Amino acid sequence: MNEPNVTTDACAACLRILKTAAEPMVAADMAVRMQLAGNRETQRRHIRAIVKHLRDNGSRIVATLAGGYWLTEDDELWREYNEGRQIDAKKIFAETHRRKMLMDQKGQGVLFRPMAWADALRG
Repeated sequence: MNEPNVTTDACAACLRILKTAAEPMVAADMAVRMQLAGNRETQRRHIRAIVKHLRDNGSRIVATLAGGYWLTEDDELWREYNEGRQIDAKKIFAETHRRKMLMDQKGQGVLFRPMAWADALRG
């Protein structure tokens, strides 16, 4: 799977949309306004990549699963949002390590058991 190509123009368009939005925007609506190509999942993945790039470069973009993305200048909200993201990541990490890790033939950990047809292809 190819990573979305994040361009300066796409980042600028995303910031314009978020700055002028009257309320939080979901990725699907942002993708339509930015005229991104591809199916809905490809568009959402592209928006997530743009938002990540913008955050990595100092933009304070917060999000909720249902509410969408928005810009904030509120220091407390930004701090709480980032703390929540860290806690969520720690929960996911802890949950995945409670289960016995599946290993492939080379000893690499895998998240899912390979499908039977994949086993058959290996011989």
